[in-house]
Amino acid sequence: MNMPPALPLQQHPRFAAALRRLGRDVRRIEMADAHPVVAVRLFGQLLASRGPVWESPGSDCAKAAALTQTELRLINAETEDHAAMVQAGFRKLATAATVAELDLRQSVTVRLAAAHGKWRNQWRRAQNAPVTVNNERFDRHRHQWLFDADRAQQKQKRFRGLPHTLIDALADQHRDAVTVHVAYHADQPAAAMLFVHHLPVITYHLGWISPNARQWGLHHRLLMEAATEFAEQGYHRIDLGVVDTENAPGLARFKIASGAHIRRLGGSWLRFGRQPR
Repeated sequence: MNMPPALPLQQHPRFAAALRRLGRDVRRIEMADAHPVVAVRLFGQLLASRGPVWESPGSDCAKAAALTQTELRLINAETEDHAAMVQAGFRKLATAATVAELDLRQSVTVRLAAAHGKWRNQWRRAQNAPVTVNNERFDRHRHQWLFDADRAQQKQKRFRGLPHTLIDALADQHRDAVTVHVAYHADQPAAAMLFVHHLPVITYHLGWISPNARQWGLHHRLLMEAATEFAEQGYHRIDLGVVDTENAPGLARFKIASGAHIRRLGGSWLRFGRQPR
């Protein structure tokens, strides 16, 4: 079968449909030599996150010309296209973040070999943990405990993730769009990882682990078991999200040491001047 393009979640039609379900003003912008860009109107201006995704390398001039023909005002760019952005009238507001991407087209052996030694040791230890691991289709009522736990950890660690209502909207529209890998100890959740599906990419959205289960390294086991299942289903990569060594150093170390490829995005840009009509 023809495989759809490997788009980041923020540029996928499922994400756009979920935002519309929540009442957001979402636009689909056609661009030359790029996949249609998902943009959201904020304070009267169009914002594209993790876009555009170019279909071919192209020249800076061609990319600049394509960008110039759009109404995009704010871009959190997927790739580093500094010259093209400047030519199109954009100015950089913030340096580029980095993301971690786990390649699922490799064998399990190759994936484990790419992980750091201490990370593999934690994975091995987790194999003997007294837990049962289930892969569950997300259900708002069944997994309310996970949202409650996530709210508590966001408050404790002082961070904010995408709203849980967005996960609800994704799951309501596509029954296969969200899954939760859960490790149970004595029939109680000990750890969990929630994933969003948008073939051929999986996006890791949130994780949680109980204080008593931290000694077992369960997230190492959950991630590797999930990766194996997703690879068997035909997915090409897991987007583990932003690597933030300043505000979330522990999570950043987990992602980096997993053997994931660390890739720099294109930074945040604001366009000055008049917009095309």
